[in-house]
Amino acid sequence: MKLSVRVRGEWFAVPCSKGNETIKWLGEEALRRYTKNKDELFKVNGCHVSKGVSKKEWVFEIRRTQGGAILDLDDHIKDVLDDNDFVSVVLGSDISSPVTGPEEVSYVPAQIPGKFQSPNEYISLDGDSLCPDDLVKLGKGEYKIKLTSEAWEKVKKARALLNDIVKENKVVYGVTTGFGKFARVVISKDKLDVLQENLIRSHAAGVGKPLSPQRTAMLLALRINVLAKGYSGISVQVLQQYIDAFNASCLSWVPEKGTVGASGDLAPLSHLALGLMGEGKMWSPESGWGEARYILESHGLEPVKLGPKEVNLNHITYV
Repeated sequence: MKLSVRVRGEWFAVPCSKGNETIKWLGEEALRRYTKNKDELFKVNGCHVSKGVSKKEWVFEIRRTQGGAILDLDDHIKDVLDDNDFVSVVLGSDISSPVTGPEEVSYVPAQIPGKFQSPNEYISLDGDSLCPDDLVKLGKGEYKIKLTSEAWEKVKKARALLNDIVKENKVVYGVTTGFGKFARVVISKDKLDVLQENLIRSHAAGVGKPLSPQRTAMLLALRINVLAKGYSGISVQVLQQYIDAFNASCLSWVPEKGTVGASGDLAPLSHLALGLMGEGKMWSPESGWGEARYILESHGLEPVKLGPKEVNLNHITYV
């Protein structure tokens, strides 16, 4: 049995033997891991420096992340939680006053109240037939996504062509070369993946509040729909990972500001890709906001590993 426990914006995967431990033990174990993480020693100019947290930290209360229900510290984990559940630990210093109690609990993330029901019906995308009404329904979480067999064939055909380019050491802009002023710089095969990932990181420079989950879901659905056209050269594996993330309602942190509405929504779509790479923040109905790598892991998903030309994940105007 494994639980995802949040302490001040940090997520920790806490294994439990068979759930016989108490909720109190869970909170203390999460605090121990949080403290260990913050107190980790690192070297600065040859000296050991501790990042440190206060040794006076204590567990004020423990809540289910979904719905915010307070858990009794004496209850056994197996009696009140399920495998892969999400839990938020509120520390004593997170409350406004130890006498009056918290006016507003900090670090408990936003989530969908009540029991989240994952949809059972699918909308089939082919890159050409998605209509606005269906897009809105996808944003509301009424449907999951799958691709038509014809779309998958187009994706495979385009990827095969791209693989041949790399295999034959052909010089193609943006595939085996740098970008912009670096168009004449040929990138070695062993650096092609790094090139794609670094370009996503460098362009994830948006600011402001995140888009709502509904708008982010629509953005992800549009991205999947365009990739289904089979023009981009994206791999089957990465596209399937995008679909799996959508169907699990794992949505990246995408800031509201950053798009210029031309030459591609580079910043917003980079943030969209960054979360799926396991970096930055991510949201799901069960967890609320948390570290992307932990949200993916708790849903049984692997971070995306980009290959040659898969930087197209941040191109085209949507937002």
